[in-house]
Amino acid sequence: MFYQILRFLFRITNKFYFRNLQINGLENIPKNGPVFLAANHPSAFMDPMVIVTITKRPLFMLAKGVLFQNPFLKWLLPHLNIIPIYRSHETPELTNKNKEVFSKCYMHFAKGGAILAFPEGISLTERKIKKIQSGAARICLGAEAENNFSLDVKIVTIGLNFSNPHKFQSDLYINIDKPINVSDYYDQYKQDTFKAAHALTDAIRDRLEAQVIAIQDSEMDKLVSNIEIIFKAQILEDLGHSPKIMAHDFNTTRQISDSVHYFLEKDPQRVENLKNKISTYLNKLENLSLDDKLIKGVKKTKPIFDTILSIFFLTLGSPFFIYGFVNNFLPFRIPFWCARSFSKRPEFHGSIAYSMGTFTFLLFYTLQILLINKLTHDWIYVLAYGLSLPISGLFAFYYYKKFKSIRGSWKIFSLFYKRTTVITSLINEREIIINELEKARKEFVTYRDGPKQ
Repeated sequence: MFYQILRFLFRITNKFYFRNLQINGLENIPKNGPVFLAANHPSAFMDPMVIVTITKRPLFMLAKGVLFQNPFLKWLLPHLNIIPIYRSHETPELTNKNKEVFSKCYMHFAKGGAILAFPEGISLTERKIKKIQSGAARICLGAEAENNFSLDVKIVTIGLNFSNPHKFQSDLYINIDKPINVSDYYDQYKQDTFKAAHALTDAIRDRLEAQVIAIQDSEMDKLVSNIEIIFKAQILEDLGHSPKIMAHDFNTTRQISDSVHYFLEKDPQRVENLKNKISTYLNKLENLSLDDKLIKGVKKTKPIFDTILSIFFLTLGSPFFIYGFVNNFLPFRIPFWCARSFSKRPEFHGSIAYSMGTFTFLLFYTLQILLINKLTHDWIYVLAYGLSLPISGLFAFYYYKKFKSIRGSWKIFSLFYKRTTVITSLINEREIIINELEKARKEFVTYRDGPKQ
């Protein structure tokens, strides 16, 4: 009951929290039969909530047993199909209970059920795959062994690619691979159970690394991110790809990551020089409170026309912004305030805001609609007001972002006419960086695809 209600509510939340949520390979999750869903874990409990909403099958989930030490959660979590798994570094005195947990999983698989777990065992908002724990492989192999490898258990890996899980109206690309057949490890399991579990764990890791942007080095990740800021849009445009198609965006980031890795091995000094140029350029923008899009668009802007159009939009849209702001400010801001108060770990901020926002909006909208009903006693007004709440809220958010963009454009115009040399210098620096990136890109494509015939 609780599970179904929450899945319904969070499906609605997905429509508003994410600007763009796209799924690749949803058909790879079997519609029936035992399946183990193994996903990466960048954003705490937002990850299972998102996966629950995109799958039609009811899921049982494995979660760390320490959560069950809280009396309320100990009562609530089983109602949400959550099963505790006890880890030696957290609750060493309870690890003996894992035999019982494994048995429950075996029984669930025997009934054709689906289980979700995060084999990294820890949630960190990083573009990398952490060490994969062997529990997932041992559970699946153990279930098959108990049934003479007749269950046909599948493992489906799921890559969660958030643009920023802690930011409202961010993007999420979910990459789902074809199933791994656990029965393929039958011969290896009969010979050596440990090696079979290790091999299956490696297979899970390899799949997940292919489904996400996995950059193990933080310095390299920073460089890739900076190149994305400056160069990704141009690559997408040159390839005729749309930034709205997240598979294109994902593959472009993968290409940037692969090329950086290639040049780090081939010519590290070249990479270091380019990294310094990019860092210097972006630091100058930050000091001026500007962003790269504004510098890129300087030559394409029409100051007088753009200014008139901006003033017209801001003036015409201001009443709708005020309406949306007043009606949505508290339910929108409270979850983010609470997220930063409840947890110092950034991995939990998005999860708390995502889940709490579901209920703050439900509560505030309900109270507001009841109030309008009491004041008007007219269902037409009540219905119109109810429909206007989320629409005006999204408009207010868009208006605010547009205002910041317009303010940045006005600042560019001001700097361009008052301090022309500053903007000209930034434009020139950007062009030098773009030319170097374009040259490197062509070299990498030639290396990857071979010379054109």
